[in-house]
Order: sequence, then C-alpha cells, then structure tokens
Amino acid sequence: MADTHKVGYGIVGCGSIARFHFGGLQEAGARVVHIADINETAARQYVERTGARFSMDYKKLIADPEVTVVSVLTSARHHLAICREALAAGKDVICEKTMTNNRAEAALIRDAARSSGRLFFTAFMKRFFPATRMARELLPRLGRIYSAQVRAYQNWGDDFQSMTDASKYSGVLENYGGAVLKCAGSHMLDMTMFLLGKPSSVLANVDYVPNSRFDRRATALIEFPHGAVASFETAIHSLGKIGLERNSWEEWIELTGTKGRLKLSTVMWDHPLNNGLTLEHYDEATGAVTEHRFSPVNPFTVEMAAFHAALTNREKIAPDENDGYAVDSLIEAIETSAHEGRRVSLDFSA
Repeated sequence: MADTHKVGYGIVGCGSIARFHFGGLQEAGARVVHIADINETAARQYVERTGARFSMDYKKLIADPEVTVVSVLTSARHHLAICREALAAGKDVICEKTMTNNRAEAALIRDAARSSGRLFFTAFMKRFFPATRMARELLPRLGRIYSAQVRAYQNWGDDFQSMTDASKYSGVLENYGGAVLKCAGSHMLDMTMFLLGKPSSVLANVDYVPNSRFDRRATALIEFPHGAVASFETAIHSLGKIGLERNSWEEWIELTGTKGRLKLSTVMWDHPLNNGLTLEHYDEATGAVTEHRFSPVNPFTVEMAAFHAALTNREKIAPDENDGYAVDSLIEAIETSAHEGRRVSLDFSA
C-alpha cells in the first residue's frame, strides 16, 4: 500500500458544496495542503481548519509540488480549464458534478484524463449510499428489466411553473449551463445509468420559463440497448409536503423486471443525516415485498473515503471521466431532442 502522506489535496473552490468534501476528507484522514478561491473570506475557515496554504489563483495551487490531487469544487463553467490544467501538470483530479457545461467540453476532459494516465473521479455522490449499492446487487433478481420510472423534483422556493421572467436566476445558467436538468436531474440520470447502463436513444420535451433558457421541467423516454425504457422526469415545483420525507424533496427510481421490482427513494441532498433511504423489493417468485430502511449516512463521507483509498492505492474506480461524459452527453441529447422534436441516438463507444 502506498504511503498515505504522499497524497496531498489541493481544493479549488470553497462554496456551499465544499463543506461536504472537507468533512469527508477529514474523516478519511486525508491531508489538504493547498486551498484556492477568489473569495478569501469563504476559504478562511477551511484554511484555519486544515493549516493549508492559500492562494487566490488556482494556477499556484496546481503548481504546488505537494499537491498530488486537485479537487475542483467551482461552478461547472470553470471545470474545463481547471481540470485540463491539473491533468497536464500530472495531477489526479476529483471534479464535482456536472463535469462540464456540454458534451464537447466533457469529451475534452475525458480525452485529457485518458491520455494523462492520472486518476480522475466525477463526484456523483448518490452512488455511494448503501441503499444504491444494495439496489445494484439486487438487480439480477429482477430478471429482464424492461421499464424504469425516474423522478427528481426539487422545491427552489419560487413558483417557477407560473414564472414569466427568470432574469434573477441568470447566474444559474451562467455558472452551470442550465437549471433543472443540470442541477436536479443530473444525479438521477447518473443513477439510471449506474443501474441500467448506457442508453441508445432519447426522446424528450423540455419546458422553459418563457423567453429564457431557464429549464424548469424536463421529461424524457430513455431507451437502452437491452430493451428497457426509462421514463424520466425532473421539475422545479412549489409543493411543500411531497416526497419520502414530506419536505418537498421527491427523488426516486423504480425498476420493473420480469421477476420483480425495486424502488429506491432518496433524502434531501444537504441534510442526509436527518433520515435514511428506503429500498423496496418485490420478488415475484415468493410474492414477498421487503422494505429495507437504512440508517442515515452522509454519502459525501463514503464517497471521499472511497476516492481517498483509490488515490492512495492508485486504483481506478467509478464514477470517473467516462461517467461524467455520459451524463453531460445525455443531458445534451435531451435538450437536442426537445429543441428539434426528434429522437436522438447516443453513442458512447468513442
């Protein structure tokens, strides 16, 4: 096993997601040696906690010889430049979702990661819930899976379905390249592919706030080579008491096969320790319905522990650059299908 102390983390970006990464790395016993952010005030608490060096310029962090892995926690519009520069400098990379703003940018990062020989991870943390892992283990008991229902509903505080002017949310589009598909739907699209594999085509509709690029609802039929079809829907809504926790967060995936059914329901992303996930399994052979109720767990902590172990042992694990590329490609295909009113084929063989 490699020497843990040789792994030195450089963290770029200290926004809201950073507290989960820093917390997970701390629990994993990881060493943060350099932090970069244009907002020194936002970074100060993490610099004081870790004793790391601080720079306002991420290029100085990448040039630091003690930094072996660059964790990119900025908004998605900055990911392409930072990830490519880090890889070119011989650093491993952890990149928050979504990997980029579009498929072309995602391909550039994917290709750079492949050619660099470095480890690259895309941070889709929902894969690391124990319930998600159990769902994947139970898949063979479903027989041939032919149908999936996938939902990601989030309450963002305003009534977006009646909104006619989304100009005050222009920062969301600027920073993330989209709204509900990027910020809410991307995780469940990754979960769908984690469980069902890569799709072959998509037929979609996207609803925008009038006279804007702000997507507030998206629906899609996602077809897979093995015959399964996933009905996917994501929306920003204003209903206060729906979802597993009755707190407006409604996110689940239901898989139906010839021998049974699974339904996995998640909890609010930034309060994962309030409640645990549920996984319901129906087995046609026995007629039994088993509901697994999991203890609350912070998936970021599990994710960071897995990434740190992989970096320490020089082991490639998923989600990686290929998974980040797949999600960005599927989002773009959904948007293209909606804009052009046609089924869009997908090819992940390149």
